[in-house]
Amino acid sequence: MAKKPSQPWRLVLTTPSVPVYTKHRSKPAAYRAVEDEKERVAAGLSNVARIAVDQWDVDGQRWVRYENVWDKTTERLAADRVTEK
Repeated sequence: MAKKPSQPWRLVLTTPSVPVYTKHRSKPAAYRAVEDEKERVAAGLSNVARIAVDQWDVDGQRWVRYENVWDKTTERLAADRVTEK
């Protein structure tokens, strides 16, 4: 039987040049990192355009997409719709 890795969650941070991966021990830790990265983007400290969360599939022995969490373009469009009302 395949073993689960010690860090079965990861963020996929899409940047203009290359994706950046960060691994996390738990789902809550991964989502805390999402919020931290979104704050860094808002402060102008990060050029991340999209954030996704992947989970390790023990049976398939590969990373699978758990959720597409955040997209800078979509967030900007949503903010524009709010200000138009």
